Amino acid sequence: MGFSSRLKAHKNLLTLETLRFIAEFLKDGNAKQAAFRSGIPETYAARQGQWLKKHPIVQASLEVELDPRERLKLDKALNEIDRQMQICKEILNIQDI
Repeated sequence: MGFSSRLKAHKNLLTLETLRFIAEFLKDGNAKQAAFRSGIPETYAARQGQWLKKHPIVQASLEVELDPRERLKLDKALNEIDRQMQICKEILNIQDI
């Protein structure tokens, strides 16, 4: 599946990876570092960061002006998602995956 096909197929899908990327990209505008900090392996971070930066959901979110309080709220929400994901992994006994 080519790049444009993947982008079209996922243009309306917000994944946890994409959400993390957005939050990290808002910090410094560096796509590679944002991808890496959001959990993408360094080997793929540059390519995936550029791909995510072109994602319609990412582009739309970057057009929104967030004040520091909203950024803090976003970070807290992501931390809560991570906490809930850990609980789900423990329930399903998939901590090491």
